[in-house]
Amino acid sequence: MKRSWQRQMVRRFPENGIKLLLENRRNVRDLFLLTEEEIVSLIDFLHLKFVRGTFVGRDYRQVESDLVLTAPYRPEGVPRRLWLYLLLEHQSEPDALMPLRLLEYVVQIFKMQQREWLKQHRSVAGLRFQPVLPLVLYTGTERWESLGDLVDLIELGERFRKITPTMKPLFVNLPALPPERLESQGGSFGQVLRAVRGRKLPVAEFGGLLEQVTAKLEDMPAAERMRRQELLSYLHALVYHERETAEQPALLERIEAAAGTDQFRRELMAMGQTGSEFHRAEGRKEGEKRGEIRARREALLEFLQGRFGEVPAPVNAKVKGTRDIEQLKTWSQRAATAETLADVGIDG
Repeated sequence: MKRSWQRQMVRRFPENGIKLLLENRRNVRDLFLLTEEEIVSLIDFLHLKFVRGTFVGRDYRQVESDLVLTAPYRPEGVPRRLWLYLLLEHQSEPDALMPLRLLEYVVQIFKMQQREWLKQHRSVAGLRFQPVLPLVLYTGTERWESLGDLVDLIELGERFRKITPTMKPLFVNLPALPPERLESQGGSFGQVLRAVRGRKLPVAEFGGLLEQVTAKLEDMPAAERMRRQELLSYLHALVYHERETAEQPALLERIEAAAGTDQFRRELMAMGQTGSEFHRAEGRKEGEKRGEIRARREALLEFLQGRFGEVPAPVNAKVKGTRDIEQLKTWSQRAATAETLADVGIDG
């Protein structure tokens, strides 16, 4: 497993870990099969292509993890092949503004198609957009029954329902999915999602679940060895990021214990050793970063109090809740020349 791949997974693990796995076509296929939508059976997942870049707006850049792909869509009765744009959005927390964000993403994809058309045509005459199929994967622990509709976000929305854009994206709500469905319909990626779903279980139950998932992954075809290593690497990272330090050694041993063959056991042991070394190093870096953030918060609040007097509770909470070092630096620089606390720009 390449260190660069591991490093990307560790950075903002809840979002980036899943996103990296979804850069594998077979994992994308497994995810869509969980929706049980009829349209999915007509998608040619073997010829998926990734659309490089991002469709995330600047307002969302720090919190989103979008992924856009194209795939041939082959419904009966259609005279020519369509390309279906697949928009994948992973959420580890509920977001009330999801209907607005998805609408923005879809419009941006249509605009991109228009730009590509105009590169080869003089006008938009004859332009037909290729369909966009949004899917939201939710892996959080908070309850999120529905993505909602845009009309829900509008004052007196029901009166304006007829003139409000409507969209029904696919929604894979992991906490609400029965484990047996993940196991029977989700393929190898569904096995890993079982572990994600149960990551907060008591340690003994979670250890047993890890053994089951690992044993299933061992059955993957030899041709998918690299994919299997990526899925197993994710399991290791899940243990490091979601479980207490004291629990980790025993849980990792449960993963190794699941091996049915000596060859697979040696592979797991090698991955475990490499992963342990890497995560310990990353843990030290993360600890140093947290220490710097904490020091900058304290210094900023002390400076604000010395210059402007009592710091209002909302501003205090905003500073203490900020983990962005660059943002803390910006506030500190503004505070040095600001005439009032409001001029610093800390919106509590």
